[in-house]
Amino acid sequence: MPRLIDRARREDELAEAVWRVIRRDGASGVSVRTVAAEAGLSTGSLRHSFPTRIELMAHATALVGRRVAARTARRRSEPDARRRTVQVLAERLPLDDERRAEAEVTAALHADAASHPRLREVRRAAHAAARETCLTQLAQLRAAGLLRPDAHPDDEADHLQALVAGLALQLLVHEPDPAQHARALRLLERHVDALVARPRGERGDRGDRGERPSGRDDVPAGRTPRREA
Repeated sequence: MPRLIDRARREDELAEAVWRVIRRDGASGVSVRTVAAEAGLSTGSLRHSFPTRIELMAHATALVGRRVAARTARRRSEPDARRRTVQVLAERLPLDDERRAEAEVTAALHADAASHPRLREVRRAAHAAARETCLTQLAQLRAAGLLRPDAHPDDEADHLQALVAGLALQLLVHEPDPAQHARALRLLERHVDALVARPRGERGDRGDRGERPSGRDDVPAGRTPRREA
């Protein structure tokens, strides 16, 4: 068991070396040689585990998925389904240095996947995992009695996934900025709030608050207004 743990830790360290190369030199800077130098290994030693640049990129992306999944699992203890949904989805936003590194690696994968079938497979798997996260959160909102009755899970999962991906890209375009981070969270919270079915007394239209339409407030309940000649 210790040998397996050491191997897993070493492979994570290699993936982190790929991350550092991507963040410093871009995806085009990733090679067996540059990653070996970053990790303090010989190229021959690295090729034993990852013989090609493509395998290194795939491995680096897999670490992103594992870390997002681990953080998501820790959010399960949040009892409020609405708050938990926001927290889980926010784990995919680059709101700190760790998540920004993950987002930059993911962006590099998207750029490389166009010309490499192996990376297209990795990209599809990452997309499917993100979608499954959205579907799971919607199911939990429904189980808690919070999801709007008219919300279609497949459609709403598409909306959530597109929103999170778009917010992540916007945050990557700018230098890290707490104000931008707060704005992204507000937009995410607003979208999740729009999915939540509120009690009749909390809805924003006048009829649902029990108020009469304008122009009829002076008519007692149960009586028909008198027509004017």
